[in-house]
Amino acid sequence: MANFIENSNRLPEYVDSSLKTLITPVANFVATLTEGSYAVVSLIGDDGVTYGTFTLDTLDQEVESGLLTALPARMRASAQAGTGVFNIKVVITP
Repeated sequence: MANFIENSNRLPEYVDSSLKTLITPVANFVATLTEGSYAVVSLIGDDGVTYGTFTLDTLDQEVESGLLTALPARMRASAQAGTGVFNIKVVITP
């Protein structure tokens, strides 16, 4: 079962640079480098806290955050280093 940002649709939902509303306080995030050589990306809550950081250096390889708990209601992705293009999806496991 994947996603749950802003709606209950089961299609993949992605976290980007703008704040997204999460419906669940517990989730696994999966990041993938889609272009470029590398990117370091942080998941930041609307409270300013960093909830996880991804180091992406292999194209098309999924990197999981592991189950993150006590998430804020709104989160965004922030590139910290590199120029790679990436996506981060929210995955909720049953």
